[in-house]
Amino acid sequence: MPLVSFCVSTYKRGNILTETLISIQRQTFGDFEVIISDNDPESSGKPFVDVLNDSRFIYSPNGKDLGMKASFNKSLTLSTGKYIVMIADDDPVYPDMLETLVKLLEDYPGYGMYMGGCDWLAKDKEAAKTNKIKIGTNSCLSDDYDYNTIRTFTTEEFLNNFYTLKIFRHFLWSTCMVKRDLLIKNGGIPDYGSPFLGDYAYMSIAATEKGCVIINKSLGCQTLHRENFGRNQNEQLPIVAVNFPKYLEEKLSYLENWPSIKKLIYHFTAHWLVDHITFLYHYKGEGATNLASLDEAQKQVFAIDYIKPLKLKFFLKNNFRPFHDLIVSIKK
Repeated sequence: MPLVSFCVSTYKRGNILTETLISIQRQTFGDFEVIISDNDPESSGKPFVDVLNDSRFIYSPNGKDLGMKASFNKSLTLSTGKYIVMIADDDPVYPDMLETLVKLLEDYPGYGMYMGGCDWLAKDKEAAKTNKIKIGTNSCLSDDYDYNTIRTFTTEEFLNNFYTLKIFRHFLWSTCMVKRDLLIKNGGIPDYGSPFLGDYAYMSIAATEKGCVIINKSLGCQTLHRENFGRNQNEQLPIVAVNFPKYLEEKLSYLENWPSIKKLIYHFTAHWLVDHITFLYHYKGEGATNLASLDEAQKQVFAIDYIKPLKLKFFLKNNFRPFHDLIVSIKK
């Protein structure tokens, strides 16, 4: 059995899948397998896997579209590694990613999760412009610590820092290595009716065994391109607003400091929704959202009690962003 299983879900984007599989193939640590769960009923991903001719790559056609989370869970059930890396088909990792995480495991044994930082790789100029980042690679590492700084966190320390963005500016589950037994015990990939924020729910659960070890080093990148999930799934925004914090409460309410952590999670979720909905209104590139469905979704979101107080913030950010940003800067 390999030490690590990469679990991939893909659907009708073979060229993008190839880039990520090649990034895995180039790992300097080679004791791994890759389970590719293909949601395309026509198995369009198969030739892209076959051409790489790597016995560590295991292709599994689903015969139908199971949905993103069910497909990831299928890849998890087929895996045999002691540790799991959940990886989207459009998020390539850097060659030393596994070597770095395995070294953390050797030096700090017993934790449920080992994590590195990530970059944003902006290929879509409109997405880069709307997110106020540059085309190409944008670091999401912490500026408060030196490069390669290693920190250990208990479960509660991690959650407190995670939901206040004090660890990294952005997180990527593809740069995390998690105990397989821990994921299986908790029912696999979190499923609460929407893939939105699924990576945050996943990492929250992965830190429940002792905590986690984190290195301030980029181990992969999230690609911003024209086919990113989330551009036209507006009907799911009210679902994630309600179900994401409820799911975490079911899993984490046993923690001693849960009441304070709960407040952070609701605060984070509300602000994430403001940011994402604002992005959707302003993104004008290929695959831009349907505004009628977005109007309906945002009305439902801002009718939810814990999000209502951010109506003014959303109005200013969506309509008068320079003024909004000035206010935020003054507060900081």
